[in-house]
Order: sequence, then C-alpha cells, then structure tokens
Amino acid sequence: MKLKYLGTAAAEGIPGMFCNCRVCRNALKIRGKEIKTRSQALLDDKLLIDFPADTYMHILNHGLDLRNIHNVIITHSHSDHFYPNDFWCRFEGIAYDIVEEPLNIYVTEAGYNKALRQLGEDMNETRVKFHKIAPFEPFDVEDYHIIPLAADHDSSSNPVIYIIEKGGKSLLYAHDTGIFPDSTWDYLEKYNKKFELISLDCTGMAQKNLRRSHLCLNTDKEVYDRLTEIGVCDKNTIVYVNHFSHNGMLTHKELVVEAEKYGFLVTYDSLEVVF
Repeated sequence: MKLKYLGTAAAEGIPGMFCNCRVCRNALKIRGKEIKTRSQALLDDKLLIDFPADTYMHILNHGLDLRNIHNVIITHSHSDHFYPNDFWCRFEGIAYDIVEEPLNIYVTEAGYNKALRQLGEDMNETRVKFHKIAPFEPFDVEDYHIIPLAADHDSSSNPVIYIIEKGGKSLLYAHDTGIFPDSTWDYLEKYNKKFELISLDCTGMAQKNLRRSHLCLNTDKEVYDRLTEIGVCDKNTIVYVNHFSHNGMLTHKELVVEAEKYGFLVTYDSLEVVF
C-alpha cells in the first residue's frame, strides 16, 4: 500500500491564521515542511481519508485528483476533518464530464446529520452518497476491508479510528484520539494480524501526558508499547506521528529530533510512504 499525507495539522493549521507564536512565525519564514494544512490522507491514490476545507488546497499543491476518487472515509464530524459544504461542487450543473457514479462518503451518524443540515434539499445521491458507519462494524470498499474502532475524542462528533486491510497488509490510522477506549483495546487484543504501519495522533508534540482527546510523544510511546505488548506490532512496524498543533510548541525540525528519541518518524504535507 501507499499512504500519502496531504495535510498533517490539527484544526488551526500551522501557521495559525491569526497566531504570532514562535512556531507560526517560523513556519511563515521557513515554509517547506514547516507549513502544515488540515489533516487528510490518500491511500493508493484512490481511498481518501477525511475531507477538510483544505481539500481544495491539496488539489492545487499535492496533485490530489478527485475525479479519480470514488470513496472517502471520515474519522469524525469536526470541520477540520469533514467539510461537507464542498460536496456541492460535485452536483449536477456544477461538475461536468465526470464519471456518472456517486462519490461514496462513509461517516458516522454525527457526520451524516451534519451533511444533511449543510446540503439540505440540494442533497443529490446520484452524485454524492452518504453511508452511515459505526465502531466495530466492518465494511468493504473496493479491495479494502475497513474496521472502524472507537476513539477517545469529543463524543458528540462520533469519532472513529481505522484499521484498513488490503492484500494481506494492515494499517492503523489513529488520529484525533487520546488513549484508546477500553472497547478498542479489547478489539485489538483479539486482532490476529500485525500492522505494517501505525499512524498516531501527536497534537501535543512534546507536551507531557496528554491522554484525553489527543496524544503527545510520551503518550504515543505508551500506546505503541501496549500495541507491541499485545502483539499487533513489532520492530518491523513503521510508526509515524501525525496531526500537529502549534500548541505543541515545536517546529517541524525540532519535532523530528524529539520524535527520534522515541523511535518515531514524523509526517509532513505531501509525504508518501510505501509499505
């Protein structure tokens, strides 16, 4: 599988629009990997994970081609991960000469209700079709087997993290979560495969002991150690930290140094990982 990180930031992005902190000033000055847009990823150039308002920027800057995308899985309903207003751009009379099959959006109930509120009577399921999903209810999309797991985040957003399987390989995509809920640990303890790649939330960067709603480097290590203990990852598992906020008070360059102490790799916008 190939995972491309299109956006690697939390809700504010880095730099934050109105922020004058050291991290944001540095990002504007250095640019490059220091610039981080809202979280989104693309698997094998065809399965899209999340749909933030920065999707249009990812089309322009990172070669995302939505004309070739037919399935999108959403982690939760917060706008930095799910911005359904833009699906209007695929409706009849707006998008021309496209493949006449719906863009399938897999989303938990909170996201589904948000889409109904925002698109209202304009909802046209011949162009965009929403499918309700729920934690621990697997579903298949193209040649992927996808297992949503419960996340520790704002419960009103119905958050999930994902196991994604294809061709005997397995990915754990775990962002916008704190330490996993017991129900998710119970599921993982029974999971009889090893992950080739784990992508963990690191919103807090070098903050210490961030355990609820988001993670930081030292709690990422706690999660990784437990995943190793229950046998779903080992020394061959690739581990990336992702989903960063300027509140973590590290530049990208500084974060790479700190993450290396834990044995973790650090994502950046446009990074491609083949595993």
